[in-house]
Amino acid sequence: MMVSLVLLVLVVAAVALALTRRGSMGAPGVDSLSSSASPASAGAPAPRRPEGPEGTPASLSHELARWRHAGLISEEQAAAIQRFEAPHALRQSHPRRVPALAEAVGYIGAILALTGLGLIVARYWAHINTPARLVLSAGLGLGLGLGGGLVREGAELALRRLRWILWLGASAAAGLFSVVATRAVGRTEPRGEVVVLVTALVVGALSGLLWRGRFRPLQEALTLGAPLVALGALSRLLGTDTWMAAGVFVGALVLLGLGVGRLIVTPWLAELVGAGGLWVAAIMFLNFSRGPGGVASVASALGLLVLAVSARPVREPGEARLLGVAGALVLSQSLPPTLGYFAAHAGLATGGLVWLASAFVILASTRLTMRVPGLLRLAGALGVLLGAALSAAQYPKFAPALGLLSAIGLLALGTRPGELGLSLVGSVGLLINVPWLILKLFPGQVRAPLVILITGALFVGLAITLARERIHVAHHPGQHRFRH
Repeated sequence: MMVSLVLLVLVVAAVALALTRRGSMGAPGVDSLSSSASPASAGAPAPRRPEGPEGTPASLSHELARWRHAGLISEEQAAAIQRFEAPHALRQSHPRRVPALAEAVGYIGAILALTGLGLIVARYWAHINTPARLVLSAGLGLGLGLGGGLVREGAELALRRLRWILWLGASAAAGLFSVVATRAVGRTEPRGEVVVLVTALVVGALSGLLWRGRFRPLQEALTLGAPLVALGALSRLLGTDTWMAAGVFVGALVLLGLGVGRLIVTPWLAELVGAGGLWVAAIMFLNFSRGPGGVASVASALGLLVLAVSARPVREPGEARLLGVAGALVLSQSLPPTLGYFAAHAGLATGGLVWLASAFVILASTRLTMRVPGLLRLAGALGVLLGAALSAAQYPKFAPALGLLSAIGLLALGTRPGELGLSLVGSVGLLINVPWLILKLFPGQVRAPLVILITGALFVGLAITLARERIHVAHHPGQHRFRH
């Protein structure tokens, strides 16, 4: 059985080599992809479009050099422009020659072949000794690695993706090899953290070697994600579960800094892996240390949201959306349990902190340049009411009074043009806090009619306020964001 599997790997590698050689002999080379031959020069090789570093056109490189000499941009800015334009320049200079259907069929065939091989290995894996497992995993990784290296990456975008996928399989095989080798060393079974640490280091090192700072997203993602896993395993090996969460948390922050600071080839990919690491760290914090860990999770989520809504340093809309979704996901999981934990022990301090932070959000959205100021003010208004309500765990009569004052303040802010959202939130705050305050201050049978009376009066006042808002919009349509 072992011989059959090795032969199967060799056959796959030989087929990949044959197809690559056939494509390079029977199809035009890279030099002729970006030019069209005229009738007069049909027999001569087409001139190659000059390229600069990393596949960028020479014209762009020339212009960047002129701008550097003129002092318009720095060396770092020129390098960033070249990295950003490299994929676009490749698409423009190398049109697609491999049909999309053929590429899809190839991927389906590769998935089916690898699935079949995986099923065969899984069935007979328990009956294979350790040397045979090492040979099998090493042979698979070597075959996939050589197959990816034989693919002409610069000739066609589809071939670039094929190389990425083949090398991804090679990294997976290297991880399998490291797992088998680590468990085979020593007389006793090693700890799971040791196996994970060694595997992550091996996969990260191999992926980094295959990546080498080029536009290879799959290899770059493994290179960035493997240190997070290794750092978590090392922290757990040296300490507790909380240490493991802290290690992943710190590594994720470093990746976010690399992405936001444009210190890596694909910034959005570093931000994506970093945001995913923060999400995992938040889950671990909530399981192992709800107090300090919850604070760290909420702080990281708020940091992601700040990066998403601020005009700088994130410069791409796609990155802002990515960070916004990640921040909202982490906040939705970490904020409720964290607030519940602290409100049970210090309701006034927790509610006051939430109230002050939400008020700051409202103020910052009116004074600073933000991407979605209206949404921020709405979130801040809801946070103000929430902060007042949290103080009820410690001071039941103070909470509705603070909520009532907050609602009145929101209504006052909502009288300005374009702030209908604040008016609506303030009105909801009145409808909640006025009956609540009456129930706390007026015991006995009179409080029920009083609640009904004041609630009805509030509804009438709310209707008048909305009617006046509608009239204001009709008279000043250019100053209001909410037209009806």
